[in-house]
Amino acid sequence: MTYEEFFDLCSRLLRPLHCSCDDGEDFQDPPLDVLRYEVRAVRLHWIPVVGRALSVVAIVHQPRDVTATAASHRELLLRVARAVHGRYPPWPSGGPGFVVGLTTVVVTTDPVTPSDEQFLPLALPSPSRTRVVPMGLIRVNLEQEAFAFAIGPSPQDLFPEAVTLADGFSQVLGRFVPPLDLE
Repeated sequence: MTYEEFFDLCSRLLRPLHCSCDDGEDFQDPPLDVLRYEVRAVRLHWIPVVGRALSVVAIVHQPRDVTATAASHRELLLRVARAVHGRYPPWPSGGPGFVVGLTTVVVTTDPVTPSDEQFLPLALPSPSRTRVVPMGLIRVNLEQEAFAFAIGPSPQDLFPEAVTLADGFSQVLGRFVPPLDLE
């Protein structure tokens, strides 16, 4: 699967949720390459100050220093949370709300294995010092056409992006695809 096909798949899955696409950005220290953001305003409450939030899907390249462990992916989520916090500042300084529900899609060249589904849920606890709440973490290997995911406890009716992506990816991508040993 190519990047263009993958981005098209993400857009098709998120379009019915009224997400809009924003360009990504690149950070040098610590390294983070955000390929694109999918963003949607969320209404949490009828009081405007309290009730405004944002749902963000960040599609990122897996940095070289991130390994297939829960601690490493927890650090990656903190990097992504900082990038999202900087890109979408809180209200009243111009942003859409105090809370951001974040789904992170990590595009990796490392093989997706059954162990991914075991360590990904351990990486999901909320990063401290940010207003970003992780809703889901999805690892995708486009060459292998495989993915693994973890979805955190969240109000799925308000932040359905993680479940929508996982369901849609399962129709196209495989899970736990070991390499064939033809010898």
